[in-house]
Amino acid sequence: MILYPLFLLLIIGIEESQTANMTEEEFGKVERNQTFIVPTKYNSTMTPGNVTYSLYRDEKSQIEDELLNNQTSTVITEDDETFQDQESRSPHEHCQQDLLVLYSHSYCGAAFQKEMLTISTENWCLLESITKPYSEVTYCLEKLSGLVGCYYPNPDTQDFFLYIHSYYFQNCTSDELPLEDAPHGLVMALTLIPVSLIPILVYLVVWKSKVQE
Repeated sequence: MILYPLFLLLIIGIEESQTANMTEEEFGKVERNQTFIVPTKYNSTMTPGNVTYSLYRDEKSQIEDELLNNQTSTVITEDDETFQDQESRSPHEHCQQDLLVLYSHSYCGAAFQKEMLTISTENWCLLESITKPYSEVTYCLEKLSGLVGCYYPNPDTQDFFLYIHSYYFQNCTSDELPLEDAPHGLVMALTLIPVSLIPILVYLVVWKSKVQE
């Protein structure tokens, strides 16, 4: 009778041990599977072999070709009010933010830097010297935003402009001359001359009135 409960407890202990081992083994499999799962969200930013790399390369070549062309179909000028209808014109486009940031620096930024290197650093703060390269980089960013399905302006292009200003134009702040008070002698002269003329004018008015009488 005593052996029966002991035998029963032994069987229960073996089953619990097997269950625990199976649970740990299954958990290990799940954990290993999760380790090798790469979210689709980041596949576009990576360039692995075979199909993914081929698609990435084709997309990159297409964007570069579009940027090299002088087509203005994706550019909205300041006189064009259709920027208010961006969402209705392209509701299904997805902003490829990673490509926007990449090409902002590697293409538009590189072209801007090349232009700035042809200008003397002493002239970087002269508006007539940097108008052309600044307009070109603005046009490039606006066109790039349209090609990757992003609105313009957007936070990424604003950050890029902040980077440009902090790097190239950080010393272009205008120094305002402090206002100085006029010399004390000049202030006294300008005050006393009108005051001293008042008695003379009063005397002339009185004298003229007596003559008329």
